[in-house]
Amino acid sequence: MAAAAALTLVLLGVGTPTAQAHDELVATLPAADTTLPAPPAQVELQLSAPGQALGTQVVVTGPDGTVVSQGEPELRDSTVVQRLAGGSPAGAYTVAWRVTASDGHPLSGTHAFAVAGSPAVAEDPAPTAPAQVPAAPSEAAAVRPVDPSPGGWWLAAGAAGVAVLAAGVVLLRLRRRA
Repeated sequence: MAAAAALTLVLLGVGTPTAQAHDELVATLPAADTTLPAPPAQVELQLSAPGQALGTQVVVTGPDGTVVSQGEPELRDSTVVQRLAGGSPAGAYTVAWRVTASDGHPLSGTHAFAVAGSPAVAEDPAPTAPAQVPAAPSEAAAVRPVDPSPGGWWLAAGAAGVAVLAAGVVLLRLRRRA
């Protein structure tokens, strides 16, 4: 019985990956808290699974508080793409977003990026064109993963608690037999 309990605890502690109950944002382009040399033509939100069109919104505001997002967001597999108006000024931008996850739960958040220097005219991609990916993105414009949720430390703590409880039960039974 003790061997079975120990084997169960070992399998619980190392054999079970952390469950991913809900979809989540995994990266943004431009990456959060980066500075770009020129305004981007679009922002992208990469999710862990494809989102649903229902309820999806991406609002990008410029340094003067005007909305620079243009048109409806486009879902491309697990990426949400929002086109931006060209000729936006230098300064801080805020991206506020809401996406309906594949399981129906709403995901939302905000992040910021900045544009340095004078404004450049950004080309609007054609609605049927694939997402433009820079050939060699600068380090500041590279996709930076969003911090994942806390790991499975609770699983290890729970396994340790079960191990202590199982050892206590085994010791009590051994003392009663003696």
